[in-house]
Amino acid sequence: MQSIRHLFTILLLAAFFHCFSQEKPADPPRLVIGIKIDGLQANHLHRIWRYFTPDGFRKIAAESAVAEKMHHNIVSAGNSSDAATFITGTYPFFHGVCGDNYYSRFDNQVLSVLHDKNQAGIGTKEKISAHRLLASTISDELILSNPLSQVHCVAIEPEDAVMLGGHNATSVTWIDDVANRWVTTTYYSKGLSRWADLMNVDGSFKRIISERWVPSAAVSTFINPTAKGSRTIPFSYNPTSRRKGYSVKNMIRNTPAANSLVTELGRTIFEKERLGTDKNTDLLLLQYTVKIPNQVGSSLATAEQEDMYIRLDRDIQSLLSFASSKIGAENLLVFVVGSGTDFHSPIELGKNQIPAGFFNADRALALLNTYLMAIYGQEKWVTGYYGKNVFLNRKKIEDKKLNLSEFHARITEFMIEFEGVQAAYSASNIINYAGETNDMYSKFRNSFHKNTSGDIVLTLMPGWVEVDNDGRVVGEANSPQSFVPFYVMGKGIKPQQILNANTIDIAPTLAYLMGIPEPNASIGKVLYVK
Repeated sequence: MQSIRHLFTILLLAAFFHCFSQEKPADPPRLVIGIKIDGLQANHLHRIWRYFTPDGFRKIAAESAVAEKMHHNIVSAGNSSDAATFITGTYPFFHGVCGDNYYSRFDNQVLSVLHDKNQAGIGTKEKISAHRLLASTISDELILSNPLSQVHCVAIEPEDAVMLGGHNATSVTWIDDVANRWVTTTYYSKGLSRWADLMNVDGSFKRIISERWVPSAAVSTFINPTAKGSRTIPFSYNPTSRRKGYSVKNMIRNTPAANSLVTELGRTIFEKERLGTDKNTDLLLLQYTVKIPNQVGSSLATAEQEDMYIRLDRDIQSLLSFASSKIGAENLLVFVVGSGTDFHSPIELGKNQIPAGFFNADRALALLNTYLMAIYGQEKWVTGYYGKNVFLNRKKIEDKKLNLSEFHARITEFMIEFEGVQAAYSASNIINYAGETNDMYSKFRNSFHKNTSGDIVLTLMPGWVEVDNDGRVVGEANSPQSFVPFYVMGKGIKPQQILNANTIDIAPTLAYLMGIPEPNASIGKVLYVK
């Protein structure tokens, strides 16, 4: 008996020291380059593999620990919630960012989740901050662990820039597609990166966006035809042309020019700020896109999108090769994350006799309010709406001492009668859900936050997409399951396939590899990829 106890004690100690030894790598990387690519899907890479350079996507796919189908267990409502989820290691239920926009009861209007009246823009009129991001990020934890570390974020979209940069980044920069320049916010104490400012002043920003976008090879060599359906006539776009549905914004953000701008500034910051040249781990975060102008759906169906991939592959090869040559590949950790599940547009599905459509909530909400008036009296019962969230006049409901459960039940029963609506849930049902962690109900709970979510939340049928009055997509397709590709490579990481992973596992995994604490609301698991 004593020998058994002795053996048991030895096993416990061995397990303890094994777990303890995994808490922090012996040699954290000197530089981490994080790349988020909107529209990136693993199956896209497989389809156009032959077009890629040896040291771009091919190198990343061949040398990484890869999760081609990482579960994304939230109802995606834009870049903000997607980026916040993987960079914090938790869901909107905890980090607070449910989408790019939300309906503000106080202001009685739809506002950007980044809007902060207490801040000022630098180079832009937008007042932006990360004050609605309620959890720490990998970026924050790195700075908290070592104030001498640097964190720089260069992005196309402000939502990605701020969510990835977190609360304390050294610099956060994004593209202004009205003034055609790099901009930032006073929220970050060091202001606009001097290297971004230099690109604005010396003309290099405008030089890059002045180049017309034409195919990098003969159109006949692409797998798909152009967006106009041609396999012989080359496409041609001016990045500064006005975007459809906007009066002042241009197309830059969905052309290769945007990716080139990000690469140019990212490379300059790496070189001039001497990132990765000392023992203090630095972090360079870059956001790219492979989405084309006016794209609805994310399936790889046009020559334009193929060309976006091909040109981005060259940008990434150039950047990673340059970084490796300067600080050594052994000091570099690289991760790449894509976006939600590939989906076909309702137009494409309709052409193939598959049920689908576009959902616009205006008519449904007008009828809903009329229906509630007929039952409860002539009041404005619906006060606002955004992104499948219905906001009710809580004060009026309370003043009239109405039965809230009955009120919600009437609305949910009414809303599911509309074409394209799959189901409707009340906030109380969502927030109190305690069932299976991977079903549709749990996705709604994960995506819900008391500060910005509505009283009633809708879900659409497969193939249906929500659009606003200008025809712009709101959020993403409402797929029952959503997957995101994730790649991580660096010293000691063996090429391998990662199964059964979730996007909330990215942050704790990176924290482990960087030798820093996990973000303070992280609920993901560490993927031991070594």
